[in-house]
Amino acid sequence: MPPDAGRVAAELAAPEPGPGASVAELARHDLIASTLRLLRHEAAIRLGQSTDGSPTDTPGWDHEEVHQARVATRRWRSTLRTFDRLLDKGWSAKLSAELSWLAGLLGAVRDADVLLAGLQRDLEQLPGADAATGQRLLRRLVTARAAEHRELLAAMDQARYGDLLSALVAAAAAPEVLPDAVQPARQAVPPLVRRRWRRLHGAVLDAGDHPSDEALHQIRIHAKRCRYAAEAVAPVVGGPAKAFARAVAGLQDVLGEQHDAVVAEGWLRHAAASARRDEAFAGGQLAGIERARAAAARERWRALWTSASHRRLRRSWL
Repeated sequence: MPPDAGRVAAELAAPEPGPGASVAELARHDLIASTLRLLRHEAAIRLGQSTDGSPTDTPGWDHEEVHQARVATRRWRSTLRTFDRLLDKGWSAKLSAELSWLAGLLGAVRDADVLLAGLQRDLEQLPGADAATGQRLLRRLVTARAAEHRELLAAMDQARYGDLLSALVAAAAAPEVLPDAVQPARQAVPPLVRRRWRRLHGAVLDAGDHPSDEALHQIRIHAKRCRYAAEAVAPVVGGPAKAFARAVAGLQDVLGEQHDAVVAEGWLRHAAASARRDEAFAGGQLAGIERARAAAARERWRALWTSASHRRLRRSWL
């Protein structure tokens, strides 16, 4: 039986870390937040009811629940990466492996949700007849999403899943830290975040002046990890870390738009290859919209990178 979110919240209740918190206290705070986030949203997915009262009788009703549960698993793994030098490696590796399994299941459903939502939005730009035809083309995506969702629910019924949730609760309550984790976080965490920043900076340099779609996707991944690391240390660093995280989040968002558009165009090309002629025609129009969206995001990301990489955001703490 998966842990109850309300009971766990009461058991793990702890004050917000202050400026003088240790690394262990800071890591524990972040792990607790991610664990509670996962438990709040996974219950809605598993039990078939929405936490915000939205109807549950249509495909994809739980898209936000899946999204938030996926974010929780990502935040958990990001915290393990950020503080890896101060955590027991065996303990961390085992949790990360199981979280990767769950993140993959959630990710498959979430990716289908994002793709479907974007293409449904694009259909509004097509003439009525083409929009109706395009809707037929998207039925196969609805079917694929339903299959991924069934696989996720089946996994959530497994003992492995319940064991993982119990392990996350226990780990958040008492992270297995190394002796150096008792040192003040304000002194110890800047080098941990700096590693994430340097990897992001290096990815941008490696991408060159005309980055490929894959290079931009890698920059986005590093931006996300850098942002999560900055947000994890914000309770002790304060405003400078929050401002830095917001700037990097802006970069991450626009690169996410670019990546989603590229993925959507790729799906449309594949689907059109086996579609009826009128469906393929509608798919071609949708692909043109997505290609324009990707190009627009490409035009914007450099300016956001310039803002996020400005020295003033890091001068006082990183």
